Amino acid sequence: MIEKIYIPTFRRVDIQITYDNLPNEYKEKVIMVVQEQEKKDYNYDVEYLVVDDNIGIAKTRELICRHAGETRFSMVDDDVVFYRRNQKYYSDFDNVSNMDKSKRIATKSDLDEMFTLFDKWMDEGILHVGNRRNGLPPGKTAYSDTVFFNAIHHVNGELLSEIIDEIDWTRCEVGEDANLMFEYLSRGYRNRRSDEFPAYWDSFQDGGCSVFRDSKLHNQEHKKLQDYWGNDVVFVRKEMIGQGSSGHNIGMIKEFSYRPKRIRKKFLQVQPEIDKRVKK
Repeated sequence: MIEKIYIPTFRRVDIQITYDNLPNEYKEKVIMVVQEQEKKDYNYDVEYLVVDDNIGIAKTRELICRHAGETRFSMVDDDVVFYRRNQKYYSDFDNVSNMDKSKRIATKSDLDEMFTLFDKWMDEGILHVGNRRNGLPPGKTAYSDTVFFNAIHHVNGELLSEIIDEIDWTRCEVGEDANLMFEYLSRGYRNRRSDEFPAYWDSFQDGGCSVFRDSKLHNQEHKKLQDYWGNDVVFVRKEMIGQGSSGHNIGMIKEFSYRPKRIRKKFLQVQPEIDKRVKK
């Protein structure tokens, strides 16, 4: 079962959306990840992981994963609200409705089911689980394999520990979530994203990475991803104002898209499926 919920946070002392929306039982699992310069400002009744100042989110994610070790854990941005979507949309559930609405903010019971499900998936060899954005239309099935997701990460630390020292965690300052996925997918590990349990989070709002990220940094760091992993995997879809209600904070950027299935396909072409991690 998920043992800890790490919440990396920066310059948002009084705005803790993720923490505030968790039931008390789950608040007890929280470890807030804060920089040394801000630790004195945080007074939440939780455990803390204090990291060095101004190390960036990519390095912070590495430190979280190393701190968690071989446990199963969640790493959730500080502005997330979990939802549950009606099962009527999914062929997995024979399109039978299980609520009056199309979706709702997740209750404690919903979160219990979500984390139990994610734990089961990890038992089946999934290294990394994510949540679809709740503003996107539902897919045909309740989950998708070998896909991109960000902001919310549920991690099988036992599997990640097998390759943690091989990963280049700081290849890029932003776009780090895509880089991590490519690192393990290129080694044959798998991920899965839940559609039934989507979540809300914003982009480019004040605080967090927005303190140091501008359009120049965004484009520069994603170009590093593109150069390393290839144009067929990381490509520019269009130029646009940043997504979300605070997209104006970053201005005009290159919107990059990712093809994680192509990364894993390359692995399967050069190495047979020799263990349970690689099975489809």
